[in-house]
Amino acid sequence: MIWHILRYWISFVLPVFYKRIQGKNIKNIQTNGPVIIAMNHPNAFTDPILITYLSYPIKVNYLARGDAFKPGLIAWLLSRIGIVPIFRIQDGGKEGLKKNDEAYQLVNQLLKNNSKIIVFAEGLCIQERRLRPLKKGVSRMIFGAYEYLGENNNLTVLPVGINYSKADKFRSSAFYNVGEPIYVKDFIEEYKQNPARANNSFLQTLAPKMKDLITHINNPENDEAVYQLEELCKKDRIAELRLNYKDLNHDFIVLKQLTEKINKVEIENPELLAEFKIQAKQYFELLNKNKLRDWLINPNHKNKISNTSLFFRIILLILGSPLYITALIGNYLPYKLTEKLAKKIVKNKEFYSSFAIALGMIFFLLNYILWFVICYQFSSAIFPPLFICFTLSMCGWFGLYYVPFKNKTQGIYRVIKNKTLYRELFEKRKELVSLINKF
Repeated sequence: MIWHILRYWISFVLPVFYKRIQGKNIKNIQTNGPVIIAMNHPNAFTDPILITYLSYPIKVNYLARGDAFKPGLIAWLLSRIGIVPIFRIQDGGKEGLKKNDEAYQLVNQLLKNNSKIIVFAEGLCIQERRLRPLKKGVSRMIFGAYEYLGENNNLTVLPVGINYSKADKFRSSAFYNVGEPIYVKDFIEEYKQNPARANNSFLQTLAPKMKDLITHINNPENDEAVYQLEELCKKDRIAELRLNYKDLNHDFIVLKQLTEKINKVEIENPELLAEFKIQAKQYFELLNKNKLRDWLINPNHKNKISNTSLFFRIILLILGSPLYITALIGNYLPYKLTEKLAKKIVKNKEFYSSFAIALGMIFFLLNYILWFVICYQFSSAIFPPLFICFTLSMCGWFGLYYVPFKNKTQGIYRVIKNKTLYRELFEKRKELVSLINKF
């Protein structure tokens, strides 16, 4: 019951924080039978929450750090929403590891009831675009579960790759790339003969399948280069291939191509990559200094950078301003409280979205309750306060699109106002594209 209530409640909040949420092959999770979902783990509690949101009505359980299970209400609540405590040596010491026997028994029992269990196969949460080595405990748990379920069971392991545009940023995107199932029974004969070799064999099968489902940057020193290449080329490349930029699967296909370009050029022509990094750094620093974005300099968007376009955008901003002002009146306080408190509480970016989403659920609910109570004082019926709350929420939703539109309009104004800066940036971008073409 608690799980269903939270799921419906959070389904209103997730599409606010993330502009686009999409899953591919979600049907593979919604299948009958026991499933262990092996995922990468860039974004703390948000990772399992989003996959639960996408795979509903299937309930997905997952393993989480056992030190979060404080005795009492917290432990009870976490268990009710499907979280199984697991201990690492650095979290609970040897005593904690002993408790893992209970956790594995609970996992086995859940699988026996055809449940779906998430395992974060890397064993740690870190926000980056790469797959880290998988933990050996993953395969041991999988084979242990197979033995518990008995011979000829249909236990499958499902590789899943999580891809965020910017995991900790408001109005970014999240793409869950679900792969094809791996059947554990295919490894059992080898396991019976040599368990250690079978464990390694399974991980060697699982790892590349997971890697294929994410954008994997080989060298961490190239992270920024990939982000810059993405901003410079991704949308143009999507258009060239006649793909849909709103489809996160198409977005992923192109971003993976661009990532592989960086991985390849680092090996084949490191001098070229070094030159790109230097020029890209100068270009993006100049953009940021003047509060501009690359799309404003992109010649493919030249038709948008005109006085006529600016005029019509300003008209639209004026027409939409009453709704935006209403959105600010009705929603600004919970929004700023959520933002400021999350930034104050969270020290690691991996946890930012999780706390922001949780705080947003609380503050916005209290906000609308407060508005209802205030409006009800001036009404003899219940409908007008409900209508006002609905209007405030719809205006808040409108504001999510009004603000980016306003920011883009301001960018167009800055470019038109400073032609000299535009020409300088245009030439720098032209040189960068020339370098990229050599990749």
